[in-house]
Amino acid sequence: MKNEKLLQIAHEKAVEILHDCVTEHGFRASGLSAGYPQIWARDSAITSLGAMVSGDETLIHAIRHSLETLAQHQSPRGLVQLNVNPDTGYVSTENAGAMDANLWYILEHYLYYLTAKDTNFLETHWDSITRALIWLEYQDMNECGLLEIPEAGNWMDLVAVRYNTLYDNTLYYAAAVAYCEMSNLMPDNVAHHTLDIDAGGIHERINLLMWVDRCWVAEHFAEHLDKLKDMRLEWFMLYHNIGTISSRPYYLPYVAFRAYGDWCDTLGNCLAMLTGVADGHHRQHILRYMHQVGIADPYPSKAIHPPIYPAESDWREYYRSRNLNLPRQYHNGGIWFMVGGFHVAALVRHNWQNEAENLLIKLATGAKEGADMDWGFNEWMHGKTGHPMGYDKQAWSAAMYLYAEHAVQTGQLPFFNALIKAKPPSAIAAENNDFTIRAGGGPT
Repeated sequence: MKNEKLLQIAHEKAVEILHDCVTEHGFRASGLSAGYPQIWARDSAITSLGAMVSGDETLIHAIRHSLETLAQHQSPRGLVQLNVNPDTGYVSTENAGAMDANLWYILEHYLYYLTAKDTNFLETHWDSITRALIWLEYQDMNECGLLEIPEAGNWMDLVAVRYNTLYDNTLYYAAAVAYCEMSNLMPDNVAHHTLDIDAGGIHERINLLMWVDRCWVAEHFAEHLDKLKDMRLEWFMLYHNIGTISSRPYYLPYVAFRAYGDWCDTLGNCLAMLTGVADGHHRQHILRYMHQVGIADPYPSKAIHPPIYPAESDWREYYRSRNLNLPRQYHNGGIWFMVGGFHVAALVRHNWQNEAENLLIKLATGAKEGADMDWGFNEWMHGKTGHPMGYDKQAWSAAMYLYAEHAVQTGQLPFFNALIKAKPPSAIAAENNDFTIRAGGGPT
């Protein structure tokens, strides 16, 4: 592979940064004292993907310690805290209702089991895992089968995503699959969750609600009408306005009360591809769109495209908070290496190897040059200039470089492959639908 020296240095520097983030309580989100000293539920889980493929025992032990810290601070109702400061034990209340903390907590337990095969640890935390899932099920307030989240209630905490969101519900599908797989490992004397965990139903609802295809609607609207009524989704609003929205080459980021996001959530769509929510037909549309609009330029990858501007329906004045979320900044079209790592992995999932290799080289280049310090693996960069605007030595930036590198070099997607293999029979996922995937290819 070309640029082998660049990639090798990037690998070494990424491992160094992850070691800088290790504490006896788990992974800090940043290796800088001025960065994020807390154990974040979502950050530690995503960081665990890099630790998993590294094979480094110190990093793998840190996965376990992160889960122990989060379990110790779980609320009586089952809420997994957004973050915990390991030095003081302080639990942050800012954006504390973030739905994805519980989702990633369940998934990190499954990831740790796949890595360490420690059923005793899983059994010890089974009650905590189950309460985390039950808490999530109560967030389906209208019992439609999908989660309803508050505005800005996930990792994009300064973007007006709300109600039925792609990112959270894709993770919800994955967490349901993971929970079922873990429950099969529990002995008979351990209490099992008795509520229905309909992973296949979540899968189906995401595809019915968030993938907009005019041709599909014309052909299948009547046959699915009764089912959609039973689901009590905002689907009808969406398709009664089909003349306005037409078709889109990506999953919508959210559908809410008489409103929907009309832009591409890069991480949400990548997770849909990696977890098996998106079939081959959908993946091809998504990845070609991302290539055409330059979502990975100048570095992989922009959080959303296109950015949201003042006076648009999804603009909020709180985007100006700390000058963060102006167009092409932070979550509003800023570049995140963490998202770029998932983008590379999604290309490998679709077997577009050449494009995956090109993006991996961009990731390595950005890790070195798009940072305040040499090989800083910055948190996020300006979406147009690539100028570093977050903190250097970011754990999930370094970790997702390692995961992307592993995916490109081996063609394997640990953790995600396990989720896809465990896909329930009821999940609608017609792989390689209507076309043939070209090995080594890319968008044309």
